[in-house]
Amino acid sequence: MLAHVAAQPALSTLNPAPPMRFGLLADWAPSHEPPGYQCPFCAIAGGAEPAFTAWREEQVFVHIAKHWDPGGPGRALVNPTIHYENIYTLPDDVAGEIARMVRLVATAMRRGYPCDGITVRQNNEPAGGQDVWHLHTHVVPRHGQEPPPVYGLERADDAERARYAVRLRQSLQAVV
Repeated sequence: MLAHVAAQPALSTLNPAPPMRFGLLADWAPSHEPPGYQCPFCAIAGGAEPAFTAWREEQVFVHIAKHWDPGGPGRALVNPTIHYENIYTLPDDVAGEIARMVRLVATAMRRGYPCDGITVRQNNEPAGGQDVWHLHTHVVPRHGQEPPPVYGLERADDAERARYAVRLRQSLQAVV
């Protein structure tokens, strides 16, 4: 399917389709990582902040976010263990593992947290709201009729983050 899509002519000669490599935009999409970038999620994948890591598998890991929106405590981030800056560079097999884990985390939150629903969000590039240059998917517990989440407004308490990591880990054990 991707080969068929890539073989079609661009819709506009003023804005031609970007070059495709394995169906990805990796050769076209600019990097936004500053020189010497020290990726915090690579550090977590390497074992930093174990108290906040709720789950770890070969290709993905889940940790409790450092910043929460008001009304959304326990927000989790699903990340690939290998550094991919954004969705454009992500191999299909890793994308599938992330999607599987997002579904499991959402299910575990509904079972293990007191919440009424889940918001899933994944941002790419500065204009798309990305501010950490390692792909990650937000899984946010939601309550009743509260407004949509706003990310990064409130610094979460580390002890509370660790409690949510334990709670989510236990709940994931029931659904994985």
